[in-house]
Amino acid sequence: MGKLANLWKTMIAGGAGVAALAAMNANIRKNAIDPDDSALGGEARFFDWKYGRIFYKTAGTGHPSPPLVFIHGVGAGSSSFMWRKNFDVLARDFRVYAFDLLGFGFSDKPSTAPYSADLYVELITDFIREVAGYPANIAASSLGAAYTIRVADEHPELVKSMVLNAPTGADKLNTRPGMSGAAFYGLLQSPVLGTSFYNVMASERSIRDYSRKHLFYDHRRVTNRVVANFYATSHQQGAQHAIAAFLSGYLNTDTRAAFSRLTQRVMLVWGKQDQTTPVAQAVALLEANPRASLEVFDYCRMMPEQEHPDKFNTLVRDAFLARSAAT
Repeated sequence: MGKLANLWKTMIAGGAGVAALAAMNANIRKNAIDPDDSALGGEARFFDWKYGRIFYKTAGTGHPSPPLVFIHGVGAGSSSFMWRKNFDVLARDFRVYAFDLLGFGFSDKPSTAPYSADLYVELITDFIREVAGYPANIAASSLGAAYTIRVADEHPELVKSMVLNAPTGADKLNTRPGMSGAAFYGLLQSPVLGTSFYNVMASERSIRDYSRKHLFYDHRRVTNRVVANFYATSHQQGAQHAIAAFLSGYLNTDTRAAFSRLTQRVMLVWGKQDQTTPVAQAVALLEANPRASLEVFDYCRMMPEQEHPDKFNTLVRDAFLARSAAT
């Protein structure tokens, strides 16, 4: 974040000028391509939610197993694309649903939506109730996993079992933004300077570098297709609004107390080399809820479902089918 902020200041101090920045932003938007809509099979549909249309895909039957809902994490370019190595495979055993959170992927990205952790908890709750059906099994990642924990705690009848990849909120992402966060959010929402900062952060080079340093242990996983989809998704009209809320702290949520109260089956999965949310944080969660279990993926950072898809799919299938057979 510091390097990006310094680069942003340098751009302005170097005489780029507001008009030049505006022209550059317009050019980037004009040349943006559409994201990959073929990564997941199944049928594409929309859920008309109160803040906008929510895009999702569904496939499989899964009877008599409960539905399986995939919930992606949060970041520039994030979407249900992350589940492309899991969705079709697990559709053989479950009725599967993968949706894009409001502000991401192919879902609407309204500038007026009150982007917050509470908004996404409400969205997940409504999607399960009105679309997927319940009780549902859930596979979720990062902040998406944190929101899932809250849904399972606040509405236990909706969630049967969970596989959660490195849920945030057990450590640093547990505070609401203060005055500085609110000011930063306002700056990021400015049509020229905020968009310029966002375009630097979501450039192809930044995406590739971040993916290699933080998302994937194996750099070969950072393919041109992955980078292109992150870039295309992050440059759709309105994509910066949810990210502005994320960077300002409005999407943070504390999951520790909620996790300790969960009565559903919970399996945590973690990349051993995850530097963003270190595996040490799993220890705190296991101490808070001894009923939970942990599976650590070696040679893996933040994306076990993509770096080790066969192992991940087997784990999800065995966890949810075993649970269904036992109840």
